[in-house]
Amino acid sequence: MMIRNVAICMAFLGGTIACGPLNKGGMSARALETVGVMTGLRKAAPPAPSAIPTAALAAGPGNVLMVTLLRRGAVAPLTRVGENNGVVTWRTAKGVTLSFQDDILTASRGLNEDLMGADVDGVAAAIRAGTGTTQRVHSFLDSEDQIKARALTCTVTTIGPETITTVAGPSEAIKVDETCDGSALRFTNNYWLDAIGGNIVQSQQVLAPSVGFIRVNPL
Repeated sequence: MMIRNVAICMAFLGGTIACGPLNKGGMSARALETVGVMTGLRKAAPPAPSAIPTAALAAGPGNVLMVTLLRRGAVAPLTRVGENNGVVTWRTAKGVTLSFQDDILTASRGLNEDLMGADVDGVAAAIRAGTGTTQRVHSFLDSEDQIKARALTCTVTTIGPETITTVAGPSEAIKVDETCDGSALRFTNNYWLDAIGGNIVQSQQVLAPSVGFIRVNPL
């Protein structure tokens, strides 16, 4: 199983994701999950325009996401491959997929630990409103390949104006934080909204405890 997980993990950007357990001590699974999403992360510079492959650019506006795995600074373009009931799925050249509902991450496939599914109804509306309390349910596979659901209560707060730098250059945005708390999982997602249209132009969202956060920039 470990060999299989490492092989899957290496598929994203030619093996730049860190695989394996968070540590080799005797911490409980609950403690490992909490530590995994709250520590060990470092900021990664947004990808430079020259880092965007020509093939990705050819897909056209609205059809490409640049995604950074913050723990490793690994960057990959994902192209839009389908939509079903409001959930849009994006895929890397190596076959890793991420799915989003109203720009909120709901699932991943092809990593060493995947988000099997997330119920995020109401989250996008609260983020665009800049305030509110919502509920999430995240599902992961446990060590016995059983799906375990974790319920969270999330509080959305507007932080204020901030200048961000993306592949399109610097721009002004409104930063909104979403802090989620559950019995086995705690994290804070960050969103930057266009100051005029209110669209999410950048986000930093948790994926899974052993993978950490991703930064998402739509092109």
